[in-house]
Amino acid sequence: MALQAKGTVQDPVSISFADIETEFGQNSKRSLGSYRISDGRIRDGGGDSIFDDLPLDTGIPQSGTISLGDFYSKKLNVFVDCYSDSNNTEYRINARNRYNNDTNSTKVKVIGGFRNKPTSTKGTKVIIHVNKEFGSAKNNARYVALRTGSWDDGTTLILDVGSSGAIYGAGGNGGKGRVCEGGSKGKDGTSALGIEYSGATINVYSGGKIQAGYAGGGGGGGGYNDPDKRKIDHASSGGGGGGGAGLPAGDGGPRGDGAFGSGSNGGEGSAGSKNAGGGGGGGGSGGGSSAGTGGTGGSPGQSAGGGGNGSGNKCSSGGTGAGSDGAAIRKTQGISFTINNSGTVNGATDAVGVE
Repeated sequence: MALQAKGTVQDPVSISFADIETEFGQNSKRSLGSYRISDGRIRDGGGDSIFDDLPLDTGIPQSGTISLGDFYSKKLNVFVDCYSDSNNTEYRINARNRYNNDTNSTKVKVIGGFRNKPTSTKGTKVIIHVNKEFGSAKNNARYVALRTGSWDDGTTLILDVGSSGAIYGAGGNGGKGRVCEGGSKGKDGTSALGIEYSGATINVYSGGKIQAGYAGGGGGGGGYNDPDKRKIDHASSGGGGGGGAGLPAGDGGPRGDGAFGSGSNGGEGSAGSKNAGGGGGGGGSGGGSSAGTGGTGGSPGQSAGGGGNGSGNKCSSGGTGAGSDGAAIRKTQGISFTINNSGTVNGATDAVGVE
């Protein structure tokens, strides 16, 4: 629980060494001077020096004179580790669950190390520190890569995305091309960050990224031709839509099958990548039939495309639309938060509903 405020000249509030020990834990010498610490355990290899050699709390001296008055309104600082093992991408993480389930202090670090993490976080500053990649899951726009989770009332909650941190929604798969009908619609992208605690502060540092998952492109429509006075019909199939950008990225849509006569099958759509949508597959053609090209998968700055139309004089079909993009940030109903962005945030930040 946070230490008491100083009060006023008319109504001063005293603070004791025992109060400080209750908040921050006992140091080995039980001296005020031993709280002048520079905790270097949060170094994450990302070059973010702001997280190196941390004080017990902002404003508590790390050298020189220190007094009881330096501790008014200060509170325990606890870091939730979403940065170590940077080569291992994580998917669908709930930061509160990580806090609760950490029994050996490998993923939760109390600054100073003078006490264990509190069971209740009321009056505690909790910093979720992100400096690696997190990915989401496909097929539901409310799915997010990283959730803040719910915290006790009175928690100061901060989520920092460092210079090597990236939180991605998943890309939507491309739609399937067809023969004698419209191609199938591209799938929706999913979302990156879910906020479930009101009053949270989100800091995106230079180089950090929060990015929506982007939609898959629509599949191309088929083309069918019935030449006059001939018994042979010709049909071609549409190309598959491109996969949307995300982590995981959307798969390219399958081509349509079943071309006949002098017609041909279209091509498969290309898979997306973390930051770019895949291209749509080309439409088949032949014998007067011409099928539609699959739509391009979505990416930052480029909406996913619908599938192209097929042509011919019989049973020719239009392409179908792209899916919808996910969001960069989603929140639960009634939640408010503050975002400070010096990095990159791609996608909507006001979507409601988190899963």
